[in-house]
Amino acid sequence: MKKLKISQIQFEAKSTPAENAKVLKKFFENTKKFKPDLICTPECSNIITNDKNYLKEKATYEYNCPILNMAKIYANANNVSINIGSLLLKEKNKKKLVNRSIFINPKGKIIKRYDKIHMFDVNISEKETHRESNTFRAGNNIALLNLNNIKIGFTICYDLRFPNLFRKLAKKGSEVILMPAAFTVPSGKAHWEIMIRSRAIENSLFVIGTNMCGTHHNNRKTYGHSILVDPWGKIITKAMSKPLILNSEINLDEVRYVRKKIPAILYD
Repeated sequence: MKKLKISQIQFEAKSTPAENAKVLKKFFENTKKFKPDLICTPECSNIITNDKNYLKEKATYEYNCPILNMAKIYANANNVSINIGSLLLKEKNKKKLVNRSIFINPKGKIIKRYDKIHMFDVNISEKETHRESNTFRAGNNIALLNLNNIKIGFTICYDLRFPNLFRKLAKKGSEVILMPAAFTVPSGKAHWEIMIRSRAIENSLFVIGTNMCGTHHNNRKTYGHSILVDPWGKIITKAMSKPLILNSEINLDEVRYVRKKIPAILYD
C-alpha cells in the first residue's frame, strides 16, 4: 500500500517575501506533530498584490528568495518534501516575471520547477480584471516528478480551467496533481470546488487544491477553501476562508482501484 501524508497550508499572505517567509516558517513548524511527507503552499506564496509596480519592485530572483531559502533549510532539517505552490520571481535579463511552482526534496534540494502555462487574463467584473500576460512570461512545459514511487503532476491556479493539461499529466502516469492557487472570491465561490472535483473524477486521481485566503496588499482578496479530492471525486478534507493547516493521509491504491472500476482514462 502506497500512502502519502500531506499538510496543506492555507494562509493570508502579507506584503513582502520576507514577512511571508516568517509566516510560512511558523506554519511549517506547526505541521511537525502530523509528520507529513509533503507540505504544500498556495500560489503567490511570496507576494500577492494588484499593484504591478509594487510587485516588480518587491519580487526577488530565485537565488535570493527568502521563502525558498527558508524552505530548503527546513526541508533538510526535518526530512520533508515541500511544494512551494508558486513564487512570483524575476529572471535575469527578462522584463517579465515568472509564476513558478518549486518542489524541494527532503535533502533541501530543488528537484522540479514548473512555470504556469495558462495566463490569467480575465474580466471578472467591471471592477475586477486581471491581465497576467502583461507582467508574466508563460511557461510551455508540463512537469511531473516521482516521489517515493508516486507520480505527481504540477499545475497552478488558472490551469484548473484547462482539462487537457490534466489529461496529459494523467496519461503520463500522474496519480496526484498539485493545484496551488490564489483564486478570486467570485470565481472561487462559483467554480473552485466543482472544477477540482471534476478534474479528479475525469482522470481518476487525487487533486490537492491549496488556496490563498484573505485580504492582501492593495486590497487584493483571495477565496481560500483549500481542498483535497480523491479519484472518485470524494472530498477528503476542505477548509473555509481562514488561515489553517489541512492534514490528510491518502492511499494511492485508490487510483488503480477507481481506474479498474471506470477505465475511461484508457480510452482517449
